[in-house]
Amino acid sequence: MECYFRKGYSVYDEKGKDLVLVCPHSGPALHAVSARDDNSETVASLLWSEVGGKLVVSNISRSRLYGVDFNRDIPSLKIAINAHSSFISNDQEKMNQYMKKYAWVAKNDQEYEEKLKVYQGFWAEVQEQKYVILIHRAFDRMKFIPSLMDITIFTERKIQKKKVQEIITKINTKYFDFFRKIEGDYKNAIMAETKRTLLDILRVHNSFDLSKMDPNHRETILKDLEKIERYSDRISLNRLRSNFSPGNYLEAVKYALEKVPIPEITLENVFDGASAFGPKRKLFPVKDRVVLQIEPCLFLNFWHPQMAAKILNNIITELENL
Repeated sequence: MECYFRKGYSVYDEKGKDLVLVCPHSGPALHAVSARDDNSETVASLLWSEVGGKLVVSNISRSRLYGVDFNRDIPSLKIAINAHSSFISNDQEKMNQYMKKYAWVAKNDQEYEEKLKVYQGFWAEVQEQKYVILIHRAFDRMKFIPSLMDITIFTERKIQKKKVQEIITKINTKYFDFFRKIEGDYKNAIMAETKRTLLDILRVHNSFDLSKMDPNHRETILKDLEKIERYSDRISLNRLRSNFSPGNYLEAVKYALEKVPIPEITLENVFDGASAFGPKRKLFPVKDRVVLQIEPCLFLNFWHPQMAAKILNNIITELENL
């Protein structure tokens, strides 16, 4: 094994396999708990110890002020410098729009060049491998159900979605007993994350009013409401519609979770790769390369990382046999 400690990321290389495991958001969570992919590097390292190849791990914040988001696109010098003031003043509306696409901001030319160099170096470690597995973390939220792990495909020419769905169906059958065993803990994790989100909204806004929430919190609640309305009971939903309060919201979540199916591996249930501007810029056109984005939920990453790695190992083996 060879280890390389670069500015902004680390590389661990076991020669002999044309595979790279990538953790773009494993750096520190500066300012916000949601600013890193918790334990994605744990799952990736366990998988790497079994399958070999290369492991590339970010070790800087994805904060646009303090680091680089490797999953987003390169801004022009002018765009990065112009946006810097919005992050200094904490303009949530402008920041939210900017972060959906761009990887960093910069106060001057020198900072821009430093961040660009880190970004280019990171992706240079990834570009040559045939199999690229990008490993993230999804929060345990209502919008994510029934996913334990959501998979996105970037390579239509090499492997069709139908083939990958067949692999996922096979995996779900193989691990059904495990999924059923952890169902209660999975749902408890979703309730705990829902409570954390509500407390964060009340801390920031001192109210639970959609019209007064910042764009990020509002989007979170609206996405979760889609699943709440699908699974919750009529009485709880009517209470929530007549009085949109934290208590009624939690009650609706509670009854929804009673009807949610057993968790499973899914194909593009929530994530479709629309915001993966970095991989698209650096790995496209894919030609003969196979690129997958993996979004295990925080519950799986933290409580069952060995199982997450085992499942991914099975998926990779199936893909190699196509």
